[in-house]
Amino acid sequence: MYKLITPRIKKVAYFLVSLFVLLAVRLFFVQLGAAKPLSKLASDQYKTYFCLLPRRGIIYDHQKKELAISINLNSIFADPLMVEDKESAADKLAGVLGQDKDNILAKLSEDKRFVWLERKVQPKTEKAARELSIKGVGFIKEPKRVYPNGELASHVIGFVGLDDKGLEGIELKFDKFLKGTVGWRYSIRDAKRREVPGYEYKEIPPADGNDIILTIDSIVQAFAERELESAFEKYKARGGTIIVMDPYDGDILALANRPTYDLNNIKEFPVEARRNRAVCDFFEPGSSFKIVTASAVLDEGVVQPEEEFFCENGEFKWSRHTYHDHIPHGWLTFRDVIKHSSNIGTMKSAMKLGEKRFYRYIKRFGFGSKTGIDLPGEVEGVTRPTRQWSKLSLCSIAMGQEVAVTAIQMACAVSSVANGGYYVKPRIVERIEDKTGEVIEEFKPEQMQRVISEETAEELRAILRRVVEGGTGKLAEVKGYFPAGKTGTAQKIESDGSYSHRKFMASFVGFLPYDKPKFVIVVIMDEPRPYYYGGTVCAPVFKSVASQLMRYYKIEPAS
Repeated sequence: MYKLITPRIKKVAYFLVSLFVLLAVRLFFVQLGAAKPLSKLASDQYKTYFCLLPRRGIIYDHQKKELAISINLNSIFADPLMVEDKESAADKLAGVLGQDKDNILAKLSEDKRFVWLERKVQPKTEKAARELSIKGVGFIKEPKRVYPNGELASHVIGFVGLDDKGLEGIELKFDKFLKGTVGWRYSIRDAKRREVPGYEYKEIPPADGNDIILTIDSIVQAFAERELESAFEKYKARGGTIIVMDPYDGDILALANRPTYDLNNIKEFPVEARRNRAVCDFFEPGSSFKIVTASAVLDEGVVQPEEEFFCENGEFKWSRHTYHDHIPHGWLTFRDVIKHSSNIGTMKSAMKLGEKRFYRYIKRFGFGSKTGIDLPGEVEGVTRPTRQWSKLSLCSIAMGQEVAVTAIQMACAVSSVANGGYYVKPRIVERIEDKTGEVIEEFKPEQMQRVISEETAEELRAILRRVVEGGTGKLAEVKGYFPAGKTGTAQKIESDGSYSHRKFMASFVGFLPYDKPKFVIVVIMDEPRPYYYGGTVCAPVFKSVASQLMRYYKIEPAS
């Protein structure tokens, strides 16, 4: 009789028992140790979450007119693994989206569960894409930044990227306030990965971004840009800048550059057009810098307004270099030196002051330092310490050479003369508010150090009035409002370091009325042609803008 239990049966039995023991041990560990991870894995297969995007804050002008807003548009995406006939789908979508078929086909062929096909499409494009009813193609709402005024104040406002992140201007500088906080919605999805709204169980709402209120007045901005554009085109200039500023609180009422660009169609304009020349570009100011020289010599008392200077009949040799006046002059009082913009008379007055004292005033007026305006990309300009000056530097800097400034620095410097001698920090943002109107942060005007005495400022305003009344700035005259200012015409430096005889920077910096100034206006034109004098090119822009400012603010002319 054969044994019922053979060695082979024993081996099989031992194997089965061992297997069951291992399974029991595995089951034990699964129940105790892996229950939570496996439960989460199962949960993730039918639970889903959606990102709830906040609405970016609004940028307003001083009067709370909208300069930048956000609207919701649909973006089109695809789940490539769910698209059945990829060739046909790519062909149909290419016609609707205006894209290359191969580009779309490449996206639909990726081994991913999500790819973007087109971001933030217009409603008619969305409707056409929906009508295709392609399985695996979906739609999601995304905010799109819109700029109602197109080019207006483009260099101030800036713009955002596809991800709604600020890239330039106020959009970049105050991105953390504008962007808001993302929210989430957690819900259930079915076997086809579709949301089942009825089973929604948790939502964290997004927090919309805060609003920014600027000091810019869009009406002032509009006519300032119009006048700048007209001169920019007329004189075929390479670039141009205009700034309108309140000299007492530093408020920037208008700031514009040329060339410019449309904030709603950024890709159609060259990168060069996006540069904010008012704060990012520095240049030798030429004779407009004589305001600083005149302030220094008068404030230190080394020159009296009626003191006479011999202007060498237009040719002055100093340290193996010959300086010239654009119009020869003999003897001129200091008032007339500035009125007629005599380089030679200005140099001689600076020699009486000396290097160290002159340099001290240059720094007091804010040159060589950032103004602190709330715009990205501001540069300091160039002012070398006196130990780096040559024998010619004192004379050259006195007439606006060997020093580089920005337009916003010039606006602040002129404001110091206009307001009675104080340096004011330029202000372009008034406050930040939340959606209820509560103020999150307020930017109050900052009156900083005294630059010159009130008496010096008063005397200099009278001298600068003479520049417009009968000097180089006659084309800036506005009848009944008595403007004052200074012209500037500076040779640009060529690549070899020499001064160009073909390329110039023209400027006019001024304020009105001269005795009780209300506005400072700075006009800069880069390489105008065929005319290039500041009094010819920039002074008329000042006049046009100043005239419109007086009408807009209903300021009556003096009788």
